Formats: sequence, structure tokens, C-alpha cells
Amino acid sequence: MKWLLVVIVMNAPVKTDLVFNSLSDCLADETQMRKEWSDVYSQAKKASAANETLGFLSSQMTKGTCVPSK
Repeated sequence: MKWLLVVIVMNAPVKTDLVFNSLSDCLADETQMRKEWSDVYSQAKKASAANETLGFLSSQMTKGTCVPSK
């Protein structure tokens, strides 16, 4: 079975066209996506970004899920 990574943006699912051969590969990619967002947030915090900026970055962080592909 193939798996499709779907990203949630502004509470709406967005199809990415990223298809994986296994669920574990798909979940690993979703984890990497979250890590990169976390790294951006951490770098902004270390750079003493304003709370407004940190709040904006936090609100823009996406979440993903893996669903079976046809």
C-alpha cells in the first residue's frame, strides 16, 4: 500500500503529492517537516525575536498526517 502525506494548513488539508511506499517512511517525512519548523522557531527565539514574531511563527507551523493512497 502507498501512503500520501497530507499537510494541515489553516485547519484545512492540503494534498502534497508526496507518496511513500510505507507508512513509516511517510511518518518519518512528516516528523522531519515538524523538526524543520521547530528549528526555525528555536533560531528565532535564540535571536531574541519579539513575542509577536514568535507567536506568528508558532501559528504558521503545519501539521501533517499520512493517509492511504489509491
